[in-house]
Amino acid sequence: MSTFKPIKVGIMGFKNGHVTGMFDAMRFNPMFEVVAVSFDAKTRNLLEERYGDARLFDKYDVFYNDADMVKSHPELELCVCGGSNAEHMGQFRLCAENKINAIMMKVPTLNIAEYDEMLRLEKESGIKVSIELEMRWYAAVERVKSLIKSGVLGEITAINAYNYSHFPLWWNKWMNQPKEIYGSVVPLRAGDSRFRGGAMTDHPHLFDLVRYITESEFESVYTEVAPNMRENSAVEDMVYIIGRMKNGVIVSLDPSYANREYEQSNVIYAKDRLSHYPKSVQVEMSVCGTKGGIISDLYNPNTTEQLRFEDYEYRVNPRFYDISGTRKMYMEEFARAIRGGTEYKPAVSMAEHKKTMQVINACYESISTGKPVNL
Repeated sequence: MSTFKPIKVGIMGFKNGHVTGMFDAMRFNPMFEVVAVSFDAKTRNLLEERYGDARLFDKYDVFYNDADMVKSHPELELCVCGGSNAEHMGQFRLCAENKINAIMMKVPTLNIAEYDEMLRLEKESGIKVSIELEMRWYAAVERVKSLIKSGVLGEITAINAYNYSHFPLWWNKWMNQPKEIYGSVVPLRAGDSRFRGGAMTDHPHLFDLVRYITESEFESVYTEVAPNMRENSAVEDMVYIIGRMKNGVIVSLDPSYANREYEQSNVIYAKDRLSHYPKSVQVEMSVCGTKGGIISDLYNPNTTEQLRFEDYEYRVNPRFYDISGTRKMYMEEFARAIRGGTEYKPAVSMAEHKKTMQVINACYESISTGKPVNL
């Protein structure tokens, strides 16, 4: 029986909230060996306070500059590019130029010229790239997609979904800085004091999941913003989108920071935080078809299916929810692709994910113009 040689990993940034989950998954998984981390001193202090362990990083080689880490560790095979969104381009370039495979956050960049440069670097370097969009692996998402493909719901006519969360500005302050979250400082619209880079930038999952389960692309979007819930928010925190897919499905999406921070602060790091209400994150989706419908809580283990309108037959499917489990699945698949030298077909590729970034930019354009935008 062959032994899997652990992938040597470096972690850049630690600013994205999902990086800590990846760090935990990797340091306790024998398929990975975290050898070095890079972040600024303030981020290190915050992480040690959050983990409650002042010596947490003593076992790793710590750097305060990404380039220094890469230069000092030529053996690195994989890096997690976990800085602010504005830092991703520089981190990705380091990976490509040094032939290091990369895990990118859910928003590699919203600057399409930068995105095209990333795609060029990916192709020329030959590195493998994984996009951190773990919701594609959720059992409830797969169930919704399988029902649609089976035809049991008939012709799909409409999809409604929301992704509510708290606004991480209270513990990730860079997420309230337009330059760091959006990549540039762009006003939402004339006469509005807010800027692009809020809830819609932070919640690309809805756009990605709609594209995934319908196997279609957005044809047009119309977007509106409401007054912010938070006086200190520099970006949009309440936003709503109406769109149409190229296959005719109408979608309505709400990726708002709709949950208050103060209600979350005492349970956000608790192991049972998903059982509290309001939860720190809520994601639900409903799909309507000519023969039936489905309502799914994608971030919890319950899915309700109404398969026949005429007799109101329904059933509840319990699905085990474990975000660490889904993250572990796609990370281990990525590790096997790196080690085995096999062709890697990620759940979502860089080239495909560019389309989601273009949809989000179209939504911002709609806010700016007050009109629908065709893609």
